[in-house]
Amino acid sequence: MITTEGSEIILQLRDEKPNICWPGYWSLLGGQIEPGETAMEAVLREIHEEAGIAPAAIVEVEVTPHDPAKTPPHVFLGTWRGSESDLVLGEGQALKLFPLDALPDRMPPHIRDYITQLGDASAIQHRSSTVQVMRGDDG
Repeated sequence: MITTEGSEIILQLRDEKPNICWPGYWSLLGGQIEPGETAMEAVLREIHEEAGIAPAAIVEVEVTPHDPAKTPPHVFLGTWRGSESDLVLGEGQALKLFPLDALPDRMPPHIRDYITQLGDASAIQHRSSTVQVMRGDDG
């Protein structure tokens, strides 16, 4: 979950492909961990591939699984200093900055749940503005 200083969140409109999960829904940036990658390396790669950006700071945060029978997912909270025009669409149909208090209706329920778990707009903004750079590189 990448937020801006203006209390917005970057969401990706997923492709309308029948073989993917949640086609045509707005979702967070992210994806699968490739062999040999850490979760942090994977999320940084996915953010770059999907949006052409690198967060200023990012940290893994704990969430309760939406489905209690499942293992908790890797969820990251990061900040980015940029505008919507700086986003470079690499995957999906669109990228958009949404105000944290005005998320789109068409979102997978588990994604909305994880955003909600991290708090209201002011809490998310406060948390993301205080995270340490933990990208594993000097950039």
